[in-house]
Amino acid sequence: MSDQIHLRIGAEPWCPADTAKLDKILNHYDIPLAGIIQQHRRYYIFECLDGHGNTSNLWAYAEISRQERRQLLKAKGQSELSRLFTSILKSRSFTAAVAIDHGLEMAATVDQHDRAPVKAASTAITRKADTVRAVDGLAAC
Repeated sequence: MSDQIHLRIGAEPWCPADTAKLDKILNHYDIPLAGIIQQHRRYYIFECLDGHGNTSNLWAYAEISRQERRQLLKAKGQSELSRLFTSILKSRSFTAAVAIDHGLEMAATVDQHDRAPVKAASTAITRKADTVRAVDGLAAC
């Protein structure tokens, strides 16, 4: 089984599939912005990387170990939590997704560990959208 989370188009970003269970919300504003999800007996973090106050936003999902889960739950304050999330996202491949009006629309795998998570996620989603447009253009011919 892949280490990437399975998402359902149209699902809410903090509960991204019927097989996903919200484990812990770690940052909440009007909606859950960061937390931990359990799916298929694995843990994943989720985080709104950009656009949390807009109708469209960018999300990240990465598998974490049970030890990393414990570290996140013990984090003292938003600064430490943010540092841990960034460290996790920069250390492995993760899934980036775009949501519009709280519904997931498109996802892509991010493999650029040396870049800031927001930039890497944005690049992966842009490439995926370009590919979808190109395929749609070929199908129209």
